[in-house]
Amino acid sequence: MTSRDPAYITPQMKAMLRRKNRLMRAGRVEEAGALSARIGREIQSRGRTQLTKCDGKTDVKRMWTAVRQLSGRQQAAASMVDGVTAETLNEHYAAISTDQQYVAPTPKQIGADIIRLLTTSVTGACFGCSIA
Repeated sequence: MTSRDPAYITPQMKAMLRRKNRLMRAGRVEEAGALSARIGREIQSRGRTQLTKCDGKTDVKRMWTAVRQLSGRQQAAASMVDGVTAETLNEHYAAISTDQQYVAPTPKQIGADIIRLLTTSVTGACFGCSIA
């Protein structure tokens, strides 16, 4: 047993895992599969036992701590880099996404006949017709 082994791994379970690996390498897949199923049931049983010690209705925090411990997951720590804040990031991206030589295009000139046509259609006259 090592300090890196999860809490649910016992010396007996570790021996079963080693035996399963030996069987797999020897090509005895069916026996290894049966042993694998037994190992899986043992792990489930140990996890269930560990979770029944926590009352999820009254102590939710403790329950999730136990779940994370069983699953091997850890809470993501907020990683901060010195001097980097939301404001400095905004300033940086604003600076690199701004083109200093940008010139806005000149607006397109619309002819008088198109303006008359557009204003006529807005007032309710027949759009595109010669009927007024």
